[in-house]
Amino acid sequence: MKIQWVEYICDPLDKSKLDFCKITKKHGDDVVSGVLKSKSGNYYKIKNGVPILLTKSSQAISTVVSFAYEWNEFDFDYGKKGWLSDIVKPTVESLEYFKDKIIVDCGAGSGRQSLWMVQAGAKFVFALELSDASRMITKKVADITNHKIFVIQCDISNPPIDTKNIKIGLIYCINVIQHTKDAKLAVMGISKLMNKKTDFIFNIYLKKGRENFIKFLDLVRKVTKLIPPVLLKNLSFIITIFSFLLSHTPYLSTWLRKSLPLNHGFKETWLDIYDILGSHKYQKFYSEGELKDILAAPCLNIVKRSKYAMLLNKK
Repeated sequence: MKIQWVEYICDPLDKSKLDFCKITKKHGDDVVSGVLKSKSGNYYKIKNGVPILLTKSSQAISTVVSFAYEWNEFDFDYGKKGWLSDIVKPTVESLEYFKDKIIVDCGAGSGRQSLWMVQAGAKFVFALELSDASRMITKKVADITNHKIFVIQCDISNPPIDTKNIKIGLIYCINVIQHTKDAKLAVMGISKLMNKKTDFIFNIYLKKGRENFIKFLDLVRKVTKLIPPVLLKNLSFIITIFSFLLSHTPYLSTWLRKSLPLNHGFKETWLDIYDILGSHKYQKFYSEGELKDILAAPCLNIVKRSKYAMLLNKK
């Protein structure tokens, strides 16, 4: 992290100011390792240039391990075509939208979408990631964008960004909220970063039309969440092959194509299958009523909506 970036972050516990307590390694104005101290006396480490702003209540260990393996294995070199057609076009229409925007990518994963937004002209992106992938793959993506991505290891339910010093133009949170302990609290926490002009690109796993698939998935996950990530990746690969083969059969075609992103290609489908079978602790599908309740508390309004994403703003 750049030395000057410390003014953009705060203590996740009480939002008090952070400053450098110790810098053990740096290159120019780029801090590689050290310790941050908040005004209230809490300490947070910096490793591989990434501030680790986690608290004791931040997610389960199984979730952190599962997603760290997932994003380090699946990397960031795929899926852009589906991102453009399913997320960008239905919400903000084109890549031009991202130009000069300051963006918070909540649940950045491998960092691929943060990278694409910078390539589209974003001024600066905060890439928030819970897992240790933030210090490996996500950091690698940030390094190739000439310091336009600031990777922070944190829980998105309590984002440690000081909005007094920066105005956020866009919050981006896709395929993440359903893996948090409390989706309502997570959206409430994220929405506190918004001002009246901030947009919010968002989605959440919904039950509608997938009820039978969800029942089947719940049974399968009782077993698969116990499988080590390496073996689960191989199992997911085999399931992906069979999914593509069976998608051409009369009886399973509609069900499989409704449940999996087969039109996005093999690797994206493989990732999706690994993701829904993974050992992360939290994974829930929500009804329309629950979605309305989640958005009501922080006074969020749906401006545009498609199958895969929606554009929100403050009422």
